[in-house]
Amino acid sequence: MLWFDNKRIPPGKWPFLWTACAGLRELEESLTGSVDLTEGNDEITITGCLEAYRQAILRRVLDLAQAVVVSWNAGQLIGSVVCARALLETLATFHSLLSRAQIAADRRDWEALGKLVDCYAFSKSPRLNKGTRVPEAPPAVGTMVKEFIRDTDMGNEKFWDQICEEAHPNGKRLMSFGGVLQERRFDAHTSTSNEDRLFPALYNCLYSCCWLTNAMLDFDILCEHIRSGAPLSDAHPLIRPKALINKVVDDVLRTECS
Repeated sequence: MLWFDNKRIPPGKWPFLWTACAGLRELEESLTGSVDLTEGNDEITITGCLEAYRQAILRRVLDLAQAVVVSWNAGQLIGSVVCARALLETLATFHSLLSRAQIAADRRDWEALGKLVDCYAFSKSPRLNKGTRVPEAPPAVGTMVKEFIRDTDMGNEKFWDQICEEAHPNGKRLMSFGGVLQERRFDAHTSTSNEDRLFPALYNCLYSCCWLTNAMLDFDILCEHIRSGAPLSDAHPLIRPKALINKVVDDVLRTECS
């Protein structure tokens, strides 16, 4: 897992930058070469499909995170920001499925759960399909991102607005990246001034990967819930680590932000 060169990190407080790096390395180690969609059964299972979806999401996240870092280290700032936006959208989509699948599992609505997995993992883009949008289809990307930011307590919609404005090739943000308009002149910015302005957007997106690392246990708990057909007891081996992880996360947040 490549990471930012120290000399390429602008001055400032980035408390979770190396935490995000460690989490991404942990996710990289969890990748598998093959997933049995039947999980040893005669038929394809929902949990087998969910595991395949997780592996696909992880590969996309790791690819985009590396693109963010490599582009930034090479001085390709806009390329890095565009990849950061795609990274955030990927995390938000996984969060959306995980949240909706948990609700369906709590209701024991296995039919709806199967449809959710089909829509998120195996369907074509809704814009490419003709006809009525099915209820299980993923919401608009902007909606999923705003819900993700709200539910993970990373800030407010200004976070999404920030990365969108930096990534879009139009308007004042585009011109301000290129330089400064002054009467009849357009003077180029220094690279350093652009880096100071753009790096917070990258940091916020990479910080979001910390949520994904912790969400892997939630995903495992969901799959066991589906397999057993009922919520797991407090004594289940997956539930105990969850309580410990929550405590560790709280301790880290207090330490890093103090």
